[in-house]
Amino acid sequence: MIKQKLTAFLAGMLMATFAFADNLALKEGHPDTYTVKKGDTLWDISGVFLKKPWYWPKIWQVNPQVKDPHWIYPGDVLNLVYINGEPRLVTGVKKLSPGIRRSGTEDAVKSIDIESIKQFLVSDYVFPTKDGIDSLPFVLGDNNNNKLMGEISVVYVRGDLQEGEQYGIYSAPKKYKDPVTGELLGYRAALSAVGIAGKKVEGATPVTLIKSVKEVKQGERLIPLASVSGYDAYYFPKPANVSGEAFVLENVMDNRFVGKNQVVVINKGAANGVSNGDVFEVSKQGVRVAGNSAESVSYVDLGTATDRLIAAGSKHSRLPSESVGHVMVFKTYDKLSLGLILDATDFIPNGSRLNNPQD
Repeated sequence: MIKQKLTAFLAGMLMATFAFADNLALKEGHPDTYTVKKGDTLWDISGVFLKKPWYWPKIWQVNPQVKDPHWIYPGDVLNLVYINGEPRLVTGVKKLSPGIRRSGTEDAVKSIDIESIKQFLVSDYVFPTKDGIDSLPFVLGDNNNNKLMGEISVVYVRGDLQEGEQYGIYSAPKKYKDPVTGELLGYRAALSAVGIAGKKVEGATPVTLIKSVKEVKQGERLIPLASVSGYDAYYFPKPANVSGEAFVLENVMDNRFVGKNQVVVINKGAANGVSNGDVFEVSKQGVRVAGNSAESVSYVDLGTATDRLIAAGSKHSRLPSESVGHVMVFKTYDKLSLGLILDATDFIPNGSRLNNPQD
């Protein structure tokens, strides 16, 4: 009996070891050493070594030489070693390049590229419904007949404002619907500027613009900055575990295609179990092919309009989907989220499918 229990215990330990090793499967052709470059993130560095970079904390974990991976700096040399049979990154000889200096955590490598998302952390506001939007104070204009108003200028606002309080001035909210169910997900407004309210005169309140993200337009709405939620100072990427179909709705720069370090809107939020740090795998849909023989096979979308019409009524199939990158959620609303493209091997078009990473 004891022998059987011991055998079962050892088998269980072996399976756990293999499972852990699979999670930390090393990328083919990985280097044995790596010199940290300016602009690197912990995600980038882990992706040099791991097939599944969302397990990046494990490759640094329980490492006496790297107690806190946020204290890795440009110029540090990292060595891939094995501790108790598990891959780990440890620091080796420092190679500080001329001009690179350290100033505490400011120069230390972060888990993700915070600079890419900084402006979005406090600049976006999502209304769950249209209720209340029309009653917000709005910009009337300035006394110079400007259609576009910039920093260090005064605009006049209709509505009740508190003198001396700071307000965010937001663009016209954009409506989002779920691409599958058609459910209303919310209205997203982007920050144009920050202003301080003055004393109301003759039915209008002067607002001095103190910071501009973009030029202010007539009709843009104001929200007290005190009511805008805060944001996380640190992000720890982890595999998403969300049910339902997730998609990239669009990128915030209104480009058709996006790539690494760009920000996208996702059709899932806190109501779906999404939280900051969740990482989705981006899937590129396979192309359509038609034809049942070597002589007749062809790409459906490369044919003429007539070819596509014929193909639409005939038997065709899609090639398998491919993984083309990863998106990490950094700002979560009720039914929407903002995500950062952590890596991309191809352009990521609007409508791209997001999947939970597979262990």
